[in-house]
Amino acid sequence: MNLIPEQYHELEIICNTLIDNNARCVTFISLMGSEGSSTACASVAKRLQSQNKTVLVIDLNPLNSFKLDGQLPKTQGEWRFDDISCQLGVIAYQGINILPISNIESIETAKNKHILNDAILRLKQEYDYILLDMSPALKLNRNNVPLHSLSLCTELTLLTVALGINDEEELCKGVSELKQAGHKNIQILISQNNFAPLGERMVKAIDKRAHKWPRFSKILKNKINKQKWLFQHH
Repeated sequence: MNLIPEQYHELEIICNTLIDNNARCVTFISLMGSEGSSTACASVAKRLQSQNKTVLVIDLNPLNSFKLDGQLPKTQGEWRFDDISCQLGVIAYQGINILPISNIESIETAKNKHILNDAILRLKQEYDYILLDMSPALKLNRNNVPLHSLSLCTELTLLTVALGINDEEELCKGVSELKQAGHKNIQILISQNNFAPLGERMVKAIDKRAHKWPRFSKILKNKINKQKWLFQHH
């Protein structure tokens, strides 16, 4: 997982959105998976911790558990949301405090919105921010935590949409699903991780018209190819 560099303006905007909405419990969720939701979650956690804020990431994605580079450290004992074990089950992982879903004793305790809300209230006494890394909104799995379970505890839902992956229909359906589940404060995060760099798209557009102006197209492509920054993700 490549974290968003701390100095990037996009990361500053996300953190300011948390402050503007007075949101201490924030849900990070994608539409289909691989849009960069977990990356945003981890990056925000790192950024907040660099500002001397205490942060806990709760992994609620059984389809693709939260991880950075490498494996989570081995821990003793399981945890659940309806007792103190959810406080005791927190582990330190590459500078991030996390409750890993791999150690949860019963996913059923996370499916009850009142139990989950009570657990978040207890955790808020120890942490400035609780970040929930959710499974994709449009992928159904019996081990998923239902979207409505978070309706009481989450104060801000950040929905990650990836250019080059998601379309308008998926976005509308995802927002509709979240609203029906009781999520009232939904903000859209635009990810460009899977969107072809500008240089690649420019060359592709020129190739489509090369038969009309072959010499000019060749000159233009040579100039574009020399600009290496046009072929990098930003």
